[in-house]
Amino acid sequence: MRERARAAACTAILEAAEEVAAERGVDQTSIAAIAERAGVAVGTLYNYFPDRESLLASLFRHRREELVPRLDAAAREAARLPFERRLRAYLAATLGLFEEHRRFLKVAVAVDENQVKIKDRKPAVIAAIVEAVTAILRPAVGAVLAAEYAQIVVGAMRGLAHWRVVRGEPLTDDVDLLVDTLLKGIAR
Repeated sequence: MRERARAAACTAILEAAEEVAAERGVDQTSIAAIAERAGVAVGTLYNYFPDRESLLASLFRHRREELVPRLDAAAREAARLPFERRLRAYLAATLGLFEEHRRFLKVAVAVDENQVKIKDRKPAVIAAIVEAVTAILRPAVGAVLAAEYAQIVVGAMRGLAHWRVVRGEPLTDDVDLLVDTLLKGIAR
C-alpha cells in the first residue's frame, strides 16, 4: 500500500510538471511551481527527484513508456488494411494519440525549440513511428525508399504537429494532407 501511495505521489508530481511546463515553458518551470501545482512541499518533491532535470527526464521516460506501446498497437491494428488505408489509419491513430497528449507534445516542442538538454532523453517515440511508417511503405516502394519516405512523412508530421500546437489547433485534421502530399505530390 505504501508503494502505491508513493507511485501515486510520483505520478501527481510528473503530471504537475507537465502542466506547468506546458503553461509556462520548460525554461520557466521551477521546482517550487511544480510542488505547488502537485500540492506537495518542495522538500517532499526532492524525496522523489533530486533536481528539475531528473524530474523532466522522468516525465519524458514516463510518457515514452506510455506512448510507444500504444503506437505499436496502432501499427498492429492497421496492419491488415490495404496500403493507403493502412497509412491513413496509422497516421490518424498517431496524431490522435498526440492530440490526447497535447500538453506533453507542447512540452516536447518547447524542449526542442529551446534546445533544453534532458538526460536520458531517447527518441523512442519518433523511432517507433518511423519504423511503423517504413513497414507500411516497404511493400509499395521497396526497402530503401520506404526508409527515406518514412523520414519525410514523419518529418512533415512533426512539423505540422509543432505548427498546430503553437497555434492551438487540432492535430488530427492533417492526415489527408500528409498522405495526399506523399502519394499525389504538392502540385497536381
